[in-house]
Amino acid sequence: MYQLLIVDDQPDLVEDLATMLPWDRIGIGAVFQAGSGAEALGIMKETPIDIVISDIRMPGISGLDLIETIRARWSHVRCILLSGYNDFEYAQRALKSQASDYLLKPVEDEELLSAAQAAIASLQTRWMEVSSHQSAVATLKDNLPIVRSHLLGALLKGQRHAEAEWKKKLAMLELGLAPESSMCMMLLRMEDYFVGQKESDGSLFQYAIANMAEEIFADGFKLWHMKDDYGYCVFLILPKVEGEGLDLPAIEQKMTHLQHCVKLYLKGTVSLAASREARFPRDIAGTYESLLSSFRQRIGGERDFFYTLGEDQESSEASSLSQLYQPPLLHHLLEAGQWNAAEEKLGAIFAELAQKWGESHEHILETYYSIVSSLSYSIHKNKLWMADIMGPDFNQLLSGPHFHTIHQLEAWTAEVVGAYRLNVSGRAQDSRSGVIQKVQEYASSHLDSASLSTIAEHVYLNPSYLSKVYKLETGEGISDYLSRLKMEKAAHMLRNSQEKIYEIAAMVGYQKTSYFIKVFKERYGVTPQEFRDS
Repeated sequence: MYQLLIVDDQPDLVEDLATMLPWDRIGIGAVFQAGSGAEALGIMKETPIDIVISDIRMPGISGLDLIETIRARWSHVRCILLSGYNDFEYAQRALKSQASDYLLKPVEDEELLSAAQAAIASLQTRWMEVSSHQSAVATLKDNLPIVRSHLLGALLKGQRHAEAEWKKKLAMLELGLAPESSMCMMLLRMEDYFVGQKESDGSLFQYAIANMAEEIFADGFKLWHMKDDYGYCVFLILPKVEGEGLDLPAIEQKMTHLQHCVKLYLKGTVSLAASREARFPRDIAGTYESLLSSFRQRIGGERDFFYTLGEDQESSEASSLSQLYQPPLLHHLLEAGQWNAAEEKLGAIFAELAQKWGESHEHILETYYSIVSSLSYSIHKNKLWMADIMGPDFNQLLSGPHFHTIHQLEAWTAEVVGAYRLNVSGRAQDSRSGVIQKVQEYASSHLDSASLSTIAEHVYLNPSYLSKVYKLETGEGISDYLSRLKMEKAAHMLRNSQEKIYEIAAMVGYQKTSYFIKVFKERYGVTPQEFRDS
């Protein structure tokens, strides 16, 4: 649903247009009100607005000045101007400001609805153009190296996709390879002369090295590369012809050639490590972890070094649980309150633990400390104490884990995460209930001036967010609630006081008595006087 902002220095007119027209009929779900250009700009800074309807002549910022500012800051917003002046100069400036429409007062309801509907159609056309396939493809081509780099980074961290999705991604990125293709991975570390360079110069050297590698490997291989979080340049070496195997001796020869060219032409040294042949994409994360470990252990602080991962590396060596460290990370899911996704993540962690390291108490400890770290980070981020969440079990946490089986750890984790979820859900509910109470207290005591914007300012919330929260909790929009409250108070005063009708109208926030009478009759079926007489 679209969001509309009505701007006029006559509050009765704004109220009338906002509440009396069937905006939902044309797809507008929320209508915001402003009494000046400055107030309108304040609302637009906090709330996504699609269409603005504004009077031209207003004190301070005029309607024309307002839409010129809107066009400069929010070019996608459509603006409709209302004017009581049939003046060519106004119309001419409105056209220059790219107003969607220019209507003369008094404007008929259907005429205004039609103008808003035309603005919506214009928005739909514009966004369809922006999101069209051709535009998306052109943007993708312009940013292809960046998109490829992001995808490779995700693969290194263990991201997985179904085979059909992989084929689609690879075709879109024009990589010319398929699932289960042969691959070899190479890590490159820039050393010596490169280390002392400024960041911008370092990026240029990295770019130069990548170009050298592309040139050296071009006759028999394709390269896909990026810079990882540790500062290594990661290269996937792929066969030039899809489906062929890899000539590993030729790869080693080209790596040596690359090392020589970097030293000769760029005056710096690099160390290189290469994996044995693997399969794309299933082996990427494991190959990367093995290569990182070998680089640290076998090259370490040496310079201008070359190493190839051998077939004799023992597969029985210990390794970390990949699910613990693959995105999305557990602490991110807990922090975002994605409880179902967090449960799935924990399920995957325990499944891997049982399958690969069921007899390893060390891996149970690794899992335990990782989960505790994620929980403590998320709980403290939410300004809570672990002791309050865990109760008596917190003392056991202080004395260290007492888990000897995966089942014990899994049961303990489910209990703690469940308690945390319950606490956070209760706090959220209490917080929303407190907001609703503040809204209703403010509206009751400021009925003559209360509006969505004044209430939002009072409770320190964004108007759009407040509107959604109130509707979620009460089933009634704030504008509907205010209107009902005003009418109920007016009806009570008509029954139990001797105040004049125009005085009652002012007390409930209507400056124009005629408009108050109109709204009252629409609600109760009789005029205020007829209501009092009956």
